[in-house]
Amino acid sequence: MLKKTILLILMILFFVSVTATATAENMEKAESANRYTVTPAYFTEIETTEEDLGILTVYDTISQGETNLHGKNIGSGLTVLVVDLNWGDSTDSLRLKVYTPDGSVLGPYYDNADGTIDGRICLNIQDPNGIETGTWKYEVYGYRVTGTEDYTI
Repeated sequence: MLKKTILLILMILFFVSVTATATAENMEKAESANRYTVTPAYFTEIETTEEDLGILTVYDTISQGETNLHGKNIGSGLTVLVVDLNWGDSTDSLRLKVYTPDGSVLGPYYDNADGTIDGRICLNIQDPNGIETGTWKYEVYGYRVTGTEDYTI
């Protein structure tokens, strides 16, 4: 009985240490992307230039299980980057991931990212110290698509 109790205690300690290590590693990974605050962009009619908003009008199509990658070079001086993926058909579902120039991943985001299922994912990516300059990449994935879906980003 004593051996079983000791074995059980050792197993519990092992699982606690593995869990603590994994949690620490995940926190380190999350901190690299936590530089940014991502919120729904409820008001897309703001006074900015095209460059301030990221990609405005790339037209493309996507099918079930397909992945499309789009990029936009972002210059210095921005504190908000608006990303607007719009396909308008709420019966289909697309997924969006955003890659910063340093390779951090923001997302994944789905149609309900702004609290509404409406065939659109519209986000503000903010950093009061400035958005990282370089090429931002937008990965669009056909999560649940019947046929082919048109979209803009």
